[in-house]
Amino acid sequence: MNGLEQRATMRIIFFTGKGGVGKTSSAAATAIRCAELGYKTVIMSTDPAHSLADSLGVPLSGKVQHVLPKLDAIEVDPYVELNDNWGAIRDFIASLLMTLGAEQTIAGELASIPGMAELFSLLRLRDFHGKGDYDVVVVDMAPTGETLRLLSLPEVLAWLLKVTRVIEKFIMAPVLRPISKVTPGLDKIVAPENVATMWDRSLDRLKDIREIMDKKAVTSARLVMNPEKMVIAESQRAMTYLNLYGMHVDAAIVNRVIPDEAKEGYYAEWHESQKKYLDAIENDFSPMPIFRAPLFKSEVTGMERLRLLAEKIYGDTDPAKLLYDEKPISVRQEEGASILRVKLPFAPSDKLELSRLGATLTLRVGTRYRDIVLPDSLAGLNPQEAQMLPDGCLEIKFVLPNNAKD
Repeated sequence: MNGLEQRATMRIIFFTGKGGVGKTSSAAATAIRCAELGYKTVIMSTDPAHSLADSLGVPLSGKVQHVLPKLDAIEVDPYVELNDNWGAIRDFIASLLMTLGAEQTIAGELASIPGMAELFSLLRLRDFHGKGDYDVVVVDMAPTGETLRLLSLPEVLAWLLKVTRVIEKFIMAPVLRPISKVTPGLDKIVAPENVATMWDRSLDRLKDIREIMDKKAVTSARLVMNPEKMVIAESQRAMTYLNLYGMHVDAAIVNRVIPDEAKEGYYAEWHESQKKYLDAIENDFSPMPIFRAPLFKSEVTGMERLRLLAEKIYGDTDPAKLLYDEKPISVRQEEGASILRVKLPFAPSDKLELSRLGATLTLRVGTRYRDIVLPDSLAGLNPQEAQMLPDGCLEIKFVLPNNAKD
């Protein structure tokens, strides 16, 4: 049984991680395994620096193309998507900025919101969902920072949609736009109808994306990392923000682990260093499933090597399934305080120690510990008190520095 009978909605799996950790290879290997298990699968790259075609070993373009039985692939051109959905708006904003005195080149740059191109690339999800041709969509995202920005934009833009439609309905259309046609200079600051139309259409489509991810699909992210200090720190930060943005992280993939047979000679120190960081990963990301893939002797490109990578990562696990559905980190607001809730992967204990260095909060219970990179909303606050709850979660109260107890 391949699980297709049990699936009533599309499965969307995002792959993200620091640049150079093997994110694209992991995504491609997952897509191949899903297709070979019988799921109609498409893999799409939204990273402007595409490497999916190189990984699969086949030429790709901005159009969906068939690469294997039950597997399609596409490298979305973010600049084409940006122009189709933001071009007229960008040109109007740039013109307005030039009217206010900005140089042409600078005005053009300021009119393009960072991350917008990659965000519009996700509109392909809307197309895939509407047609219903696929069971699984694997998304090879841009490196972590850009991914996190994308996840926040649809909700922000949905709010802007409500505001701008009110302005358009009651102010722009009946008052300012007719006046701008006969008032010199006013036409420079009043958006023409084609700009308003594109704005509404684009925001509607982005809102659809968020609804698809929230309600009409089973969506999760998978973190890809190497057992290295800086990469782990970036993944911790990603874990925090992905949870705060409402995205389930259902697995971590630790790539390029030096196998024991290579621990002698040149790789001896690397092997020993990785052992320490692998323990840290288990501490910081469990009980979420953590998969390991070894450092291969040669580059992992082409279908056969990717099949082998999928075997090393997943074994007998079905990668299309939602592998973990809890949110280990969340934040809620109470009167005068923010409450950080952390699901601890180890048994509660009275011997709880809490320390903080900059934006990193370290929780220690006996010999076990967890490092949490605090979101910006908590980084400027002070932890005031902490309590372990019966459900195995720790809640930490954060307050403004002047409200903290001595």
